[in-house]
Amino acid sequence: MRTRVEAVTITALAAQAGVVGKGVLAAASSLPGLGQVAVIVAGIVVLVAVATMAGRRWAGRVRPGVRHADPPTTGGPDVADLATEASSALRQADDAVLTSEQELGFATAVFGERAMGPFSAALDSARGERREAFRLWQVIDDDPTARSGSPLLLTEIIERCAAVSRLLDDQADKFDQAHNVCARAQQLVAEVDAHIAQQCERMSQSREVLGRLGTKYTPSAIITVASNPDHAGTRLQFAADCLASAEAAAAAGAAGKAAVLLQAAEAGADQATDLLTGVLHMEAELTQAASAVPAALREIEAEIAEATAHLRDTPDEERAAVVADARAVSDDVRAKMAAGAFDALVALRDLQQADAALDCALTGVRTQQARRQRAIAVLDEAMLVARSSVTAAEDFITTRRGGVGTTARSELAEAWRHFQQAIGVGQADPEAALGEAQNADALAQRARASAEQDVATFNDGELSTENVAAWSDWTGGACAGLRGAILGGILIEGQNSGIGPGSFGGIGTRGRHAVRHGAPGRAGQTTIAEQTGAAEQTGAADQSGVADQTSISGSV
Repeated sequence: MRTRVEAVTITALAAQAGVVGKGVLAAASSLPGLGQVAVIVAGIVVLVAVATMAGRRWAGRVRPGVRHADPPTTGGPDVADLATEASSALRQADDAVLTSEQELGFATAVFGERAMGPFSAALDSARGERREAFRLWQVIDDDPTARSGSPLLLTEIIERCAAVSRLLDDQADKFDQAHNVCARAQQLVAEVDAHIAQQCERMSQSREVLGRLGTKYTPSAIITVASNPDHAGTRLQFAADCLASAEAAAAAGAAGKAAVLLQAAEAGADQATDLLTGVLHMEAELTQAASAVPAALREIEAEIAEATAHLRDTPDEERAAVVADARAVSDDVRAKMAAGAFDALVALRDLQQADAALDCALTGVRTQQARRQRAIAVLDEAMLVARSSVTAAEDFITTRRGGVGTTARSELAEAWRHFQQAIGVGQADPEAALGEAQNADALAQRARASAEQDVATFNDGELSTENVAAWSDWTGGACAGLRGAILGGILIEGQNSGIGPGSFGGIGTRGRHAVRHGAPGRAGQTTIAEQTGAAEQTGAADQSGVADQTSISGSV
């Protein structure tokens, strides 16, 4: 049965056929006798060609990893359902890319970029498809009326997400073979143990940094990273428990089980690293913003003076209002700085926006060269604000992606796109770059706000209680920090209704190492374990006591 995606496109082709048919009849009516016959016959040929094209298009189409619901039996597809499907596909595709990036990073650190080249190429292509899918979603999301009128955009989003999945799924087995965690289990135990210890030491340093920031800036300035050390602690708890279970499994010869547990421990420690690094990112951005505020104040004062001079010559109520608003912003920033703690990034952003409004008001009295010089003068500050916003949003979303929805992800992707465009045109067209930087900042702020709302309502109970229990049983009770691991997207629900660490791959394969509750077969039966048959056999013997309760799915 055809999917909604297919139905939309075929409906569109049918519409095209209808247009052709109407054109044929109109043309035939203007001709006499045999001329009418010839035109009608030609029209029939065209209609057959359109129908054949539709059939061929869908006959050879494969969408691995994307599950489509059946379309309604009558009429076209329900656009709301299509939007829901596109939203789900986007989130899954984004998760697949993020997990693959992480796993590839681990492998590249061991084997080098050259050995991991094919996987990097597949990931780059997947990123491109994801980027375009997010761009299309944002087009629809920015204009609510466009969703009902643009089912073909939703169709393209779903197909691009399927392409993301296919690109990564095609490399999943090869990646497992190249990564070969089973053969390096003992070495990895030592490496992950050292990584966990290093991050535990950093936690106290991060708290000290937050303490210093709290004396210089308002609580709102650091709220995004204020809980990062606590989140890092839960990830490290999870990693340490998984590592202990991995050591026990490796000692017992259960190499496949040890490999999966090491994968989870490594991901937990790595996310703790990202959370603690996020505190340092915030410190650096606030420090740079605080240093830039005095110059921004001088810039806006000069702008106010210029605008005031023009008002004396040519009174203008609208321009006068803009000048008054800018003066109020400047006075407010100065007052907050004098009071002590303030939010340097917000202050710099407020000055930027007020300055931009003044520039707009003065556009008609400035030459093109003067406008260009003004854009160059404020571009660095605008780029600093945009980079800070985008970095903060990315740090927050990536480390809490298990609870973040499509809207925040698409806004972040668009923020990055605008920021990169600002970098690309900065020298050639500083005015355009300034606009791109401001768009990036606005989108990143929206992304972070959306993500914070998502995380506030996050419910790890969406994952089956039985599967969570299965993970705890299978790992020997390693359940500390389990909620944090789920929130962070470290543990995911597999396609066979299991739970386990996400792996390199698309929607169809990234959950291939999931533990399933009550599944038949022996524990430790994983794609990784299959690389070393002897290890798998030993692991099966060691886990015979729980073989009737849980298993690791080898395929999805």
